[in-house]
Amino acid sequence: MKRTLLALPFVLSASFASISHAESTDLGAGFSLSGNAAIVSDYRFRGYSQTNFRPAAQLGFDLSHTSGFYLGNWNSNVSDYVFPDGNLEMDFYGGWTGALGDSGLDLDVGVLYYYYPGSKSPKGHAYNNTDLYIGLSHGGYSLKYSYTPSDFFSTPDSKGTWYLDGTAEFDLGNGWGLVAHVGYQKLKKQVDMDGNDIGHYVDYKLGVTKDLNGWVVGLAAVGASKDNWLPTKNGHPSGRLGAVASLSREF
Repeated sequence: MKRTLLALPFVLSASFASISHAESTDLGAGFSLSGNAAIVSDYRFRGYSQTNFRPAAQLGFDLSHTSGFYLGNWNSNVSDYVFPDGNLEMDFYGGWTGALGDSGLDLDVGVLYYYYPGSKSPKGHAYNNTDLYIGLSHGGYSLKYSYTPSDFFSTPDSKGTWYLDGTAEFDLGNGWGLVAHVGYQKLKKQVDMDGNDIGHYVDYKLGVTKDLNGWVVGLAAVGASKDNWLPTKNGHPSGRLGAVASLSREF
C-alpha cells in the first residue's frame, strides 16, 4: 500500500506565494521587483503536510509591470518521502492582474508550473504539474479557481483535476490580523491510505498574525476533511488537524 501511495502525485505539493504587497524596488520602464521569505513549522498545501510535519524555509521573488503583467518564482524544501529522490519544490508563474472597471473587483489570471528537481514520478521523470488559474478579489476577500489540464502531478489518467478556494483577511488593529480559508479539491483516480477511492475533500485554515515592524508572526490551525489521503514517514495522516507557526517578511 505504501508503494502505491508513493506513486501518487502528492499534489498538495505546492503553494506559491502571491504577489508581494511590500514596497517593491523600482527597476524603471514600469518594472518593479519584490520578494518574500518565510520559515514555517510545517509546510501545508491544501491542508496536507509536504514536509512530514517538519519545518520549511521558503523564498520567492516577483517581477511586475505597471500594465498588470507579472512573473514570479517561489521555492521551498519538501520531504523526499513525499517526492521520492527530491527535496526541493520550485514554482514558476506568470499572469496579469488588474481592476475590473469601477466594480471594486480585481481580476488575476495566469499559469503556474510546479517542479521538483531530481524527483522520480510514476511516469519516470520529475514530478511536475501545470495549473491554469483565475481569481477575483475585493479588499480582504478573494476567490480563486485552479484547473489542471494535464495529468495531476504526474499521476496517470488524472487530467481535469481542479481546486476552488476562498480566503478572507481581517485587520484587527495594532498590527493584528485574522485569516480564514476554505478550499474544495476535486480529484480523479485517487485512493486514500486504506485503498479507498477519494474523489474530493475540503481543506481549512484559521489563524492570527501579528506584524512586528515588518516581520509577521503567524499561528494557524490547518487540516483537511479527509486527512488520510497522503501518508507521512511515520504513517500519520498528513492532512490531520494541526497548528502551524510562521515567521515571514516581504521585501
